[in-house]
Amino acid sequence: MKRHARHLLVLAILALSLLAPAISSAIPGDYGAGAYGACTYNTCGITVTSDSVVNMNVTPGSNTTCTTQKDSVVVTTDSPTGFSLSIKSNTSSSNLVGSSAAFIPPTSGTQASPTALTANTWGYRVDSLASFGSGPTIASSNTAPSASTFAAVPTSAQTAASLATTSAVANPGVTTPVWFGICTNTATPAGTYSTGITFTAVVN
Repeated sequence: MKRHARHLLVLAILALSLLAPAISSAIPGDYGAGAYGACTYNTCGITVTSDSVVNMNVTPGSNTTCTTQKDSVVVTTDSPTGFSLSIKSNTSSSNLVGSSAAFIPPTSGTQASPTALTANTWGYRVDSLASFGSGPTIASSNTAPSASTFAAVPTSAQTAASLATTSAVANPGVTTPVWFGICTNTATPAGTYSTGITFTAVVN
């Protein structure tokens, strides 16, 4: 069983803002799901929700300017075997697409080999996951590039990237902080840039 929380990332340069409204649903699991006695009919469902809006404001200058903001993704399930949470793009590209053919590409980094953001790239990170490092990542706006490393969100044609895996009941829900970062300079035309992202939670 899996549940999705879909996001629209919208970025407008000068000032640049990222919005991530979440859409989520909760449907109960099948009869008999989970360990005997741990779940009964209608109790082994799974839900995934996140912050309704993530605002990222960036004012590009002659030097590279970066903003990092957090989305808190919450998964709830009564399954005694826990859940797995993943992320991927809704489209065949991970670019942030502008209204006039301009776009902002993702970083070249991956979870196994994340990289610091460079000018006119964006990405995500989860502290202490894979090779991201422990952080802590903090929210920032219009700052110089940092040493924090990020990865590209997989496209819809690629395998989703794992964000968290548990092996126990998650009720109350378990929160995974997912950080989004972007760096720009004046080489990126002013405008609005957007893409879609889906968080997927699956009962283990």
